[in-house]
Amino acid sequence: PGGENAMLNRGPAKWREWRWGNLVLPLYLPDPKAPPPPEGTKPLAEVAHMTISALKTKNALPTLQEAIEKLGKEPESPNGRVQEDRFRQVLKETAAASLTPDELEDIFPSPVVESKPGSRKPSKGSRKPSKEAPA
Repeated sequence: PGGENAMLNRGPAKWREWRWGNLVLPLYLPDPKAPPPPEGTKPLAEVAHMTISALKTKNALPTLQEAIEKLGKEPESPNGRVQEDRFRQVLKETAAASLTPDELEDIFPSPVVESKPGSRKPSKGSRKPSKEAPA
């Protein structure tokens, strides 16, 4: 009767891990004070799934598995955890070795550059005189 809940962890969430088959990669919890990821950043689970699916079609899963195992053996702290950004980087580097740039862009979209409005201002400025000239 009471044993059913024995496995439930009721404490504060202090541990996070990513699992794939028999691989387990302990991750740090996101820093609550850190700024949110840039717009267009996909969740880690989605990026990992898309990377695995894409590499499966290229028969390159062993490469990814080795890279993740290596990452797990080189943790950033004595407790064995890894930063999510570092894990994303390993996924991206492993995928880049086997995928085309377009396939890579689907999984890891280029960050949206915030300077676009700034780069548009000069073009607006250069257009105004031409509009005023005919009038």
